[in-house]
Amino acid sequence: MQPALTGSRPQPTGSDTRRLRDCLGRFGSGVSTVTYAGDNGFRGITISSFTSVSLDPSLVLISVGRRARACAGLRNASFVVNVLAADQVPLALHFAGRPQSALAVPWLDQDGVPRLDGTVAWLLCRPWRTYEGGDHLLFLGEVQDFAYAPGDPLLFQDGDFRRPGPQIVLPPAPETA
Repeated sequence: MQPALTGSRPQPTGSDTRRLRDCLGRFGSGVSTVTYAGDNGFRGITISSFTSVSLDPSLVLISVGRRARACAGLRNASFVVNVLAADQVPLALHFAGRPQSALAVPWLDQDGVPRLDGTVAWLLCRPWRTYEGGDHLLFLGEVQDFAYAPGDPLLFQDGDFRRPGPQIVLPPAPETA
């Protein structure tokens, strides 16, 4: 039996927050850029917190920091989750707040919602629910359309961009009687 959790927990200090971030960074994730139509044209934000939630209905979740301008733009807006290809690091950086001046963003229009060309996958979503998530907002989108292509996805782990490595060969399953 676990003891009941009571009382308030101490708030992490700056060094605890950094250590927690480093700990969480050990979990490698794919890199996606979420695109949407803003007041001043097509907009996007690079995220690493994207996950499938449900197949019926078809739901995905994105997590966006509250301080990001995209929070306001994504409220009640359709969006596309663009799963970036391993060669799209400049796009990832551009939409992560590090503009790449020579970059020509490969915009496409997907039923009135912007998406990026050359990705390994994309999912067009209409807004389903938004939840509070501490210093982030969690946007659930209902998938309306999607496509995927061959190629390596862009990954992020330990503060670095990566690409998938060699496939791990599993030993044969033991025979059952």
